[in-house]
Amino acid sequence: MRYRIELAYHGADFHGWQRQLHLRTVQGELELWLSRLLGLQEGIAITGAGRTDAGVHASGMVAHFDSDLPLDCDRLTLRLHAALPPDLVVTRIVPTQPGFHARYSATARTYEYRCTSRRSPFDRDRLWHVSGPLDLAALECAAAAVIGIHDFAGFCIAASRKQENTCHVTRSSWECAGDLLIYHVRSDRFLHMMVRLLVGAMMDIGRGRWSPGRMEEILKARDVRLCSAAAPAHGLTLVAVEYPAAAGSGDDFS
Repeated sequence: MRYRIELAYHGADFHGWQRQLHLRTVQGELELWLSRLLGLQEGIAITGAGRTDAGVHASGMVAHFDSDLPLDCDRLTLRLHAALPPDLVVTRIVPTQPGFHARYSATARTYEYRCTSRRSPFDRDRLWHVSGPLDLAALECAAAAVIGIHDFAGFCIAASRKQENTCHVTRSSWECAGDLLIYHVRSDRFLHMMVRLLVGAMMDIGRGRWSPGRMEEILKARDVRLCSAAAPAHGLTLVAVEYPAAAGSGDDFS
């Protein structure tokens, strides 16, 4: 039986999603505790909807795992609540169709990147503190430039480029709430470091270093060397992964 697992985590003390030898990761922590609670000596393999980097957070991550055991999902969720560390929470486990795949069945993912002009000791690992004035109209113009279907090779670190780097971005916008700035971006897929590189470039545009047209220049050139430094990981959160209703277990998981 295949099971869908929904979870959230604070990424500050994780070395990203993907399991790594001798390093604390979200995938590794989940596999460790699921295996222990299910009494599996050989361990269990969990597949996530994506591979968030070290320091990146998630409020809406989705994963799947297979088990030959009949599971009481509500009880297992409660046991995981008690076992897992406080920076990792499983919110739901449900049986799903055999063909469901947390990564390949997904139709869209949404991220938020949070910035602030106010220093706070409480949000230092959730918000990027950005000093100096920002041109909000320029930020919005820059964000709008990446909506649509584009080759985002210029917003991906060179070592992680694929043969195909096209993404369909359906939302790219900034929200201003007092001293808090939130960048919302939704796409069918994301390349490695894509959101952080987008935010880094837009921040330089907002500061007046570049014109908003710089975004289109980077897209056309497909050269990450034209891009700004990536925004820090701690401002980024994966907030949602979407699936077609048929990919769930009778519920509309989209």
